[in-house]
Amino acid sequence: MSTDKKTNVQKTHRDLLPKYPCPSLSMKHILTHSLADVVHDDRELPGDGYYWCTRTCTPVGPDDELVSPRTCCPGRACYDGPSA
Repeated sequence: MSTDKKTNVQKTHRDLLPKYPCPSLSMKHILTHSLADVVHDDRELPGDGYYWCTRTCTPVGPDDELVSPRTCCPGRACYDGPSA
């Protein structure tokens, strides 16, 4: 089970999301589970690796770059969320 070593708190998939993810970022985990699910391994990204952009409905964003929680954040040309 994945825990924060300093506080011994269980991490959830929500904890693995960047601070300001693009609202157009979607992932299979949201449709099949919950971001509140506890992470039981050492993964660094939320979900199970299936990400897509709701604007393009593909794993490639409007800027022709791959979609992921790490890349779909402020600074990306097609980002349509709040400023950091």
